[in-house]
Amino acid sequence: MKKVRIESYFSLPTDLAAEFRGWSEFVAGDGYNVELRDLGGRSVIIRYSETEDAPELTLESSDEGALFARVLGHAVYALSAHSDTVCIHRYPEEAIQ
Repeated sequence: MKKVRIESYFSLPTDLAAEFRGWSEFVAGDGYNVELRDLGGRSVIIRYSETEDAPELTLESSDEGALFARVLGHAVYALSAHSDTVCIHRYPEEAIQ
């Protein structure tokens, strides 16, 4: 499993679901929340949440595969269009349950 946390200002909304809707792997989504799955069953889920520090996105993948890298890259690219700061934090493998 792979997991990253994305922090940004989120002051100008980015419709990530709209960004991914044209992908063949797109399953469902609305706003910042997106679910994608490839033909091999590998999935990537992006979820928006409010924390006590700041809003954040969590991007999780069920396993290894190119889909995770593609989704992460496209999400960062899309978010950077509306923010001057986008921070990515990788979860250590042992911390992912």
